[in-house]
Amino acid sequence: MLAKILLLTAVITVVAGQIGFEKGEEFEGPFEPIPYSFGYSIKDEHGEQHRSEEKDESGVVTGSYGFVDEKGIHRIVYYIADKNGFRAKIVTNEPGTASQNPAGVLMESAQ
Repeated sequence: MLAKILLLTAVITVVAGQIGFEKGEEFEGPFEPIPYSFGYSIKDEHGEQHRSEEKDESGVVTGSYGFVDEKGIHRIVYYIADKNGFRAKIVTNEPGTASQNPAGVLMESAQ
């Protein structure tokens, strides 16, 4: 069984090398970012949930998602992903939270 796995691994490595996808090589192509937009909102007896996201023609992705429960507790996450990486901002009134900035995430609490 081990011999079969080693043989299969060797074959995959040879084939990958022949088609030009060696480790560390980046794929470059004529692809431009394709803009898109989507979203949804769901409301039931437990509260409301939502999500929306869009990507522009330069490849920047922005969006948000969150919830409001039946007691009015809410959390909304706003985010952006661009050439500077992924960044998020959380807005909430959840008990036990405080406004802070852990790990580069901005958190604003009404508590």
